[in-house]
Amino acid sequence: DLWDKDSKVVEVSKDGMISLKEGTDKPSVAVVYAPWCQFCQAMEEQYEGLASELSGSFDVVKFRGDEEREFISENFDVKSFPTILVAKDGKMTKYDSEERTVEAMKAFAESA
Repeated sequence: DLWDKDSKVVEVSKDGMISLKEGTDKPSVAVVYAPWCQFCQAMEEQYEGLASELSGSFDVVKFRGDEEREFISENFDVKSFPTILVAKDGKMTKYDSEERTVEAMKAFAESA
C-alpha cells in the first residue's frame, strides 16, 4: 500500500469520506488512490510532503478508491486515480491539475 503506518497521511473509511463531504471543523485534503496506479505511486513522496507542510492547518488523508469504485464515483464523481479533493467549509473541490508537487497542491488547498 502507499503511505505506510508511519506516514502523516491518515487513512479514512467510507464514513470518513462522507464526513469530509458534509463538513468538519478542520479543512482536509484527500487523495483517492489505487496502490497499483503508477501515477499514485509517483506522487507518494510529494503527497507525504504536503502532509508535513499542511500539518496543523489541514488533515491530509487517503482513501483507497479501487476497492470502492461505485461509492467513490457516486458520492465524489471520481473516475480516475489519483484524484485529489479539498474539503473546506462544507464544500469539496477537485484538484484538476496534473502538477502534483507540494507547492502546487498546497497553493490549491489554501485557495480552495
